[in-house]
Amino acid sequence: MRNLVLGIMAGTLIGCGGGTEPVVERNDPGTGTLTLKVTADIDAKDVVGGFITDFDVKVEDAGGNPISGATVTIKNPSLGEITLLETSAGSGKYIAVRNSFPSGDFELNVVVGTDNVQGVILGGPGVHTITAPLANDSVPSLQSLIVTWNSPSQAKSAEVETRDYGPVVVPDTGAVMVPSLENVARADQRIRIYRFNEVGINGGLPGSRLKVEVRQTVEPVIVQ
Repeated sequence: MRNLVLGIMAGTLIGCGGGTEPVVERNDPGTGTLTLKVTADIDAKDVVGGFITDFDVKVEDAGGNPISGATVTIKNPSLGEITLLETSAGSGKYIAVRNSFPSGDFELNVVVGTDNVQGVILGGPGVHTITAPLANDSVPSLQSLIVTWNSPSQAKSAEVETRDYGPVVVPDTGAVMVPSLENVARADQRIRIYRFNEVGINGGLPGSRLKVEVRQTVEPVIVQ
């Protein structure tokens, strides 16, 4: 079984263009005044017909106090420049939502008066495709289940879960094996794969970072 998984992984990587650089190689921690703590998340969830992507950025000072009135932007080649709006005055929380998840990298800039974080680049992992099992597939229960996916480039990490297994963090190699004892009979099994990238922000206070997560789902899978 281990050899079978390794073989599927090798085939998956070749099918995706194995020479494509990992997304972490495109990360750039940027610059800044070392006066802002910036915690930024880009979360994309698959929905019927596409994706919903939430952009959330929290800006604080060295004492952990929220900073209001910042200009917060995220750039992407497909989406252009997105300006995040503060949820309420004094909250220090800035958000935006888009009904898609783009290819390409993300650039974060935060400016408050003379304080700033600029030019932070996060390699975009792109959208992956779960190739096995597929929706409405029937698979045997209490046998190891091999889950495979194709990706445009290798993410920093991935996470796999079903209704009975995980979530488990794994390398973004394109295949994982769900143990037989956690592949129980049910007609409504769901496979979810998340892929991640993250970069620390050099020009921010300790703990500053920019992270992206993209989720894909296949359901139902009939385990019998």
